[in-house]
Amino acid sequence: MRREPSGFNGFKVLWAALIGAGVGIVLSIFLDTFIRNTPADISPSRLFYLYGVVIFSAVLFGSSIESMRQLQEGAPEEEYRSRKGGLRGQRRR
Repeated sequence: MRREPSGFNGFKVLWAALIGAGVGIVLSIFLDTFIRNTPADISPSRLFYLYGVVIFSAVLFGSSIESMRQLQEGAPEEEYRSRKGGLRGQRRR
């Protein structure tokens, strides 16, 4: 029985990117608190770029995970689809 592959939904990827941005902002706040309580002398411009990199990395992570999930579910080949049981207790031969 063939399942019709679902189309790519960019709106879900956008939501995943926004959630990743939220996670990145929280990580940046934690990093800011951590850096301010250390004796390190870092210029504000470098801190700004560091926070930008952390937030951008989280956005990229969230959007790439959601994109790969959708592409895996929409693949016509059965081998690329995600299994419900996972790899727990299964051995590859």
